[in-house]
Amino acid sequence: MIAPLRGGRHPPPSHPLRHARIDAQQRIERESSGAEEHEGEADRQHGQRQLDSVKGGEEFVSPALGVAESIGELHDERGHEHRASEEERIESRQKPGDQEDGAEQLGVRGGVAEEDGEAVRRHVLSERRRAAGAEDLSPAVRQEDQPGREPQHECRDINGPLFHLARILGPILLLCALYLATVFALGALAAAVGWPYVKWIELAGIVAATAATIELAEGGRWPLGLAVVPRVALAELGGGIAFAGILIVAGDRLIALSASVRHARGGGFPWLELVLVFLPAALHEELVFRGYAYQKLRTWSRGGAITVTACLFAALHAGNSGVTPIAMVNLLLAGVLLALAYERRRHLWLPIGIHIGWNVVSGPILGYGVSGYVAGATVLTTGAAGPPWITGGAFGIEGSAWMIVAEVVGIIAVARKGMIRTI
Repeated sequence: MIAPLRGGRHPPPSHPLRHARIDAQQRIERESSGAEEHEGEADRQHGQRQLDSVKGGEEFVSPALGVAESIGELHDERGHEHRASEEERIESRQKPGDQEDGAEQLGVRGGVAEEDGEAVRRHVLSERRRAAGAEDLSPAVRQEDQPGREPQHECRDINGPLFHLARILGPILLLCALYLATVFALGALAAAVGWPYVKWIELAGIVAATAATIELAEGGRWPLGLAVVPRVALAELGGGIAFAGILIVAGDRLIALSASVRHARGGGFPWLELVLVFLPAALHEELVFRGYAYQKLRTWSRGGAITVTACLFAALHAGNSGVTPIAMVNLLLAGVLLALAYERRRHLWLPIGIHIGWNVVSGPILGYGVSGYVAGATVLTTGAAGPPWITGGAFGIEGSAWMIVAEVVGIIAVARKGMIRTI
């Protein structure tokens, strides 16, 4: 028996079932807390591995992991505080109602912590999926953006050279058709009214054809090389005339050293012939061979454009009086020289000046034939005795082998020191 206490009071009953329930709840809480800690640690390790494998998602996931770790630490701290308070309550034998309230508060706090942890985990997983989705999507988008992967681009790549060739040759063929039609129409009109100056008809034909082609094929926009400051145009024109004069005089002196050449005073300078023949001839040929057609062709290849136009320039004079193989070589070199003169500034005034100076100095001034054409009056007359390949013969000074040397020197002078602009 247990002896009664003083004053007749009996000790409160021990309630072994209640103590057992509290012990069971404590074990469950410890196991639950341990499981949650282990699960939280596993989630954090898994989250860290995912973050290391997902590129570009660190800025979204790292703050969320930090929040999760803080909540986990808070949950652990609350669990330790609750267990300490329960041990104190058990030792002090608090009232059953207080114990039940504590258990309920523990359950509520544990539920809140679990809900917070679950919400954070859902947020972290959502950010992971979003970052991974963006990373996986970007290579696919970049691959879709590759033009080579689309059928229409592949078709365009296959047909690209053909389209490019058509864009070049189409306007050139249009220019030729318009030029021939205009010359034919103006020639018929000139014959009807008795206008004998064919060079002006040809010049009018190429001017009209060039203007119409640029309007139709280029929308009216094409830097032909004529629209420059007057001061620059005059400087290039005068420089070209002087440069050509130097080459022609040098060729004449070389001929005089190797053959018997006599110069005498002529009838004077043919001013009317200059206006009616020499000037329109030079302007016409430069617009034909260094104008729009050449410039359009050079968008494909500058070297190809120089070669093609130089060959055509020589072929245009192949039917002239007194032509020889040496004369054809000189004409070919002259085409190269004039094309390089255009390339220096991409202006037409320098090659126009060279062309005018070449024709005027060799013909109206020195008295040679000009590509087989003999002027009606000249400042000097020239009489040469020697083989035609030295003196030039009936074709003029351009039929002399010495002019090959002079033109090669001229080509080197025009193209030297990187003065030629590239495309």
